[in-house]
Amino acid sequence: MNLKMLPLLLGAACGLSACASVPTQYLTLTPETPMVREESFGILQGKGLPLLVAHVQMPADLDRLYLTREQSRNRFKVADHVRWIAPLSGMAQRVLAQDMAAALPHKTVFMPGDPTPPGPYLLLRVVVQRFMPTDSGQVELNADWFVLNMSTQHILAQGRSSLQAASRQHPRDQAAAMSQLLAELAQTVAAHLR
Repeated sequence: MNLKMLPLLLGAACGLSACASVPTQYLTLTPETPMVREESFGILQGKGLPLLVAHVQMPADLDRLYLTREQSRNRFKVADHVRWIAPLSGMAQRVLAQDMAAALPHKTVFMPGDPTPPGPYLLLRVVVQRFMPTDSGQVELNADWFVLNMSTQHILAQGRSSLQAASRQHPRDQAAAMSQLLAELAQTVAAHLR
């Protein structure tokens, strides 16, 4: 072996071992308050029509397994070793449903995976335009939402929410701030349904 090649090979081996030694972090979104469910599906306990939270629509550049962060106006950074445990849109739907149930304790709120309620019900649709941390220490959620009465097809409430929360740069803190913004969105929607 040529002795001139030895430092290059050692450097490459060290570089590869450094990449392999970085453990992957797994993140999840969590509801603001844990939900305790004590209802029977045979009889709906809540007041008024039950509420079903539809799948949260999210742009493809955000709904990915790796955490996406905005670096500048037209530049995103996809984290190499920071992953969501599930697709972001599905987690947002679950957390939003749990936050809605906490915000509307006297209304029946169905969770993702529950059977579609028999008879009339309300459907909450959320279309996200932006939901990510930025390099400036903020997390932003911009979303349009509407609540539809599925039996009459009338929109009962609708809005456009633009929410921000301060966050540290650690991915765990950014995920917590994103969860907080979903809770704020749930409170905004719930205020129109009380």
